[in-house]
Amino acid sequence: MTPRRLIVLLALGLVVIAGAIYLSMQRSLPRDTTISHHVLPDLAGALNDVHQLSIIKAGDQTSVTLKRADAAWQVVERSDYPADASKVRKLLIDLSQLETVEEKTSNPKHYPQLGVEDIKDPKATGVRVDLAGPKQPQSVIVGKTSGMQSTYVRVPGLPQSYLAKPQISVDGEPANWLDRSLMDIAAARVQEAHVRAAAGAPYTVKRDTREQSDFTAPDLPKGRTLSNPTAANSASSALAGLTFDDVRAAKADEDWGKDTAQAEFRLFDGTVITVRGRTVDDKHWIRVTSAFDPALNERFAQPNKTDSATPAPAAKDVPPKPAAPAANAPGGPAKTTAEVRAESEALAKRTDGWVYSIPGYKYDTIFRPLDQLLQPLPTKPAKDKKP
Repeated sequence: MTPRRLIVLLALGLVVIAGAIYLSMQRSLPRDTTISHHVLPDLAGALNDVHQLSIIKAGDQTSVTLKRADAAWQVVERSDYPADASKVRKLLIDLSQLETVEEKTSNPKHYPQLGVEDIKDPKATGVRVDLAGPKQPQSVIVGKTSGMQSTYVRVPGLPQSYLAKPQISVDGEPANWLDRSLMDIAAARVQEAHVRAAAGAPYTVKRDTREQSDFTAPDLPKGRTLSNPTAANSASSALAGLTFDDVRAAKADEDWGKDTAQAEFRLFDGTVITVRGRTVDDKHWIRVTSAFDPALNERFAQPNKTDSATPAPAAKDVPPKPAAPAANAPGGPAKTTAEVRAESEALAKRTDGWVYSIPGYKYDTIFRPLDQLLQPLPTKPAKDKKP
């Protein structure tokens, strides 16, 4: 081999080695996939413009529509009943902060693995969220979750999919977007309850004063007594923390008359709440009305008077008892008659025209049959059989 040919081969070898080193360095350089950016960059500055949020499932079917009216969110699929504003706000903020973690596939054949395929596909596993209101409508396909903090997403019409954070949770059930709080009546406020369960005799339980801890049950059937001194106290907590599972608009031809269960709760502050109930297909439905009774309010507005016209002299060296809470607000600040009336009217307005599905255990507490409060009847001894 001549020296010239040896020099040429050596030069070619150096070129090959240099190329290999260059390619190796390119592979080790950081890629654009590690540079994060917002999935919906225009949304953060237009959150206040959003007036409708739609959740679309497989087959391009809208499952939930939330709209904003008079500064309040409503669930369209539930006849515009008020939505849980905090849940709507959280979803909007999470979408506005949605930031890419890394690039994923841009091949449509691989979209189903991440749940970001086109929602028009009847077998699509993700959901599409559409936001109306901003000058440029916003939309994103939310696919499967990854770990505890991330979600696979893709903007409709664009091929690139991403792993993004924070993790987005999109509920496709309309009932889960409702503001489910119905009322929360403290036990200390209940003075009397008239209950007529679907089966059994009607009955009344009451307290004559706010200081009385246990309810009594006057006019019990002859020979019957309460099973224990606290048996009737369940009426006081029947309306405490009352939430519902679902709601629908009342129908004009619905009959909520004498064949339904009914419970009337009279509060010390003058509020009268009537609950009517019925069970249909294992669901427990109620209607609620509220009114203000001035006579009831006036009756319990003043401290209880003793039978004696002349108060007994105070004993010497006995410190005075602390003042009792205001009569119309046990354990809390006093409310004026006008405030109580306004609260009662607000409850009546909010529940008017609606039928609520509530948990079975709460339904049973409201419409507890009389037999469950009473001492069981003695069993008759069996007659001895003749041999």
